[in-house]
This record gives sequence, structure tokens and C-alpha cells, in this order.
Amino acid sequence: MKAQHGCWFLLLWLLSSAQPLFASEPLRVHVQAAEGPFKSGFVNALQAGDPNIRIAPSGEHAELIVALGDEAFSRASRHDKPVLGVFVSRRLEEKLRRKGCHCAAIWAGVALNDQLAMLQLMMPVAAKVGVIIGKNSAWSEGSVKDYGGRLGLTLFRIDKPEELGRVLREELGALDALVLPVDEGLFGPDSAKLVLLTSYRQRRPVFGPEQSYVHAGSAASLFASGGDLVSETLIQLDSFRARHRFRRSGFVHTPSVIVNEHVANSFDMRFHDSEALREALEVMP
Repeated sequence: MKAQHGCWFLLLWLLSSAQPLFASEPLRVHVQAAEGPFKSGFVNALQAGDPNIRIAPSGEHAELIVALGDEAFSRASRHDKPVLGVFVSRRLEEKLRRKGCHCAAIWAGVALNDQLAMLQLMMPVAAKVGVIIGKNSAWSEGSVKDYGGRLGLTLFRIDKPEELGRVLREELGALDALVLPVDEGLFGPDSAKLVLLTSYRQRRPVFGPEQSYVHAGSAASLFASGGDLVSETLIQLDSFRARHRFRRSGFVHTPSVIVNEHVANSFDMRFHDSEALREALEVMP
């Protein structure tokens, strides 16, 4: 899992200054993750957001386990306890549920429709948009085929990173833009240079899949920040306490946004900075 190092201090202040969100019996929760700043920040924010949460030292002493990332989610599913995966791959969560685990997940990445809505705000005249997905991508082929918006989507299914170069060279020129899902195997650091350099040479912008791509040269992206993940986790925990079951798995409902100002300017996009785009997204119906 790529740690999302957000402004934990600001999140803690906002949560602690608000009225308590919950008024129920304490819920004993164990947070399973690699030790480090992200885990400690996540735990502190959970406790600040819900004073009725009690952090348990181990899964054995907890009523519920919150697992951060794929590795922790896989290990936690072996316990005979309900498990909430946070920022985990959709494919892994579906695999574990088929095996019968009492689990749900906040998936890594953001919803396809949300990312496309952002793209439309940035490029109102865009019509043809390519979507590349692999077997471990956050989006499924069905989500692309079921899209009902005004954009014309072209789906490219790639099973191996080695196929990326050919598809980009042959197909990118016929598109107005390319949008990518979170997929660490397909769109990791090794392929970022290939994707973004080809995009630059063919003058076709890339949107997504997350922060690091935007820093490297993608135009903009919605992404799940540490604060977004905490907020979604609190909603899931409240549901579990009230109904003894989780809400449906899915992406965060209110993702954050980041814009590469240099790239947005070079393509003469409608919004050139993150704050202006965030405000525009907030007033969308």
C-alpha cells in the first residue's frame, strides 16, 4: 500500500472540534498495518473522530479488525473476526468474500464515474476517452461498459505491462485523453515514464490514477487521501455498530483532488489549480 501522508494535524483538529458523531457502546477495534507514521496517524484520527472507539492491542482482543492495505487485509482475514480492509484492491476483497470471510473494504482508488466527471470539467470539449485496465485494476470491464455519460469510452484490456507501449503508440493519437485506474502492477513507477512520455509526445493528456502520477506529469486526478479514508472508515464502523454488519464495499465517496498546474496550462485546460477544481467539483449536481 502506498502511504497517503495527508495533513493529520488538520484532520484531528477538525474531528475533535466537531460534536461527537456517535453515541453508542464502545467498539473494540484493532488496526492491523505496518508500523509507521501512516498507521499512527490513522489510529489517532479514528479515536478523535469517534470517542467510543477503543483501540485493541491485537485481533484476539478486538470485536473488529481494520486492516490497512492488501497484505494486512489478507492476514487479518485469517482471524475469526469481522474485517474492514482500507485502501485494498477490489480483486482481493472479492476473492476473500468468495471464500466466506466476514469482511468489507474501502477500495484503493476512486470510482470511474468520479474520475470522468473531473475530466469533463477540465476538458469540456473532450469526446473520445481511452480507459486502460488490467486484471488487478480498481475498475472492472463492466464499470467501463456500463458508463452512461456523454463521453465516448474506448476500453483497452492489458494483461501485461509489456503491452502498454504498443497500445499507447497505436491508439493514443485517436483519443482526446486517457484515464487510468489505480493498478500498482500495471501503472507502477516502472511504467509511469513510458505512459507520460508517450502522452507528452502525442499531445494527449493523461488523467489519474493518483497523486504520484500527477506529480510526474499526469494532468489531474482524484485520489483517496488519509483523511478521506478515515472518514469512510468511521461511516463503516458506525454501520457495523448499529447493524452488526458492514455497508457495501466501494470507493471513498468524497475523494480529494490534485492538479499538475504546468500540464493543465500547457493543454489550456479549464482549471489550472487544485483549489479551483475542488470548488467546481463541490457544486456539481
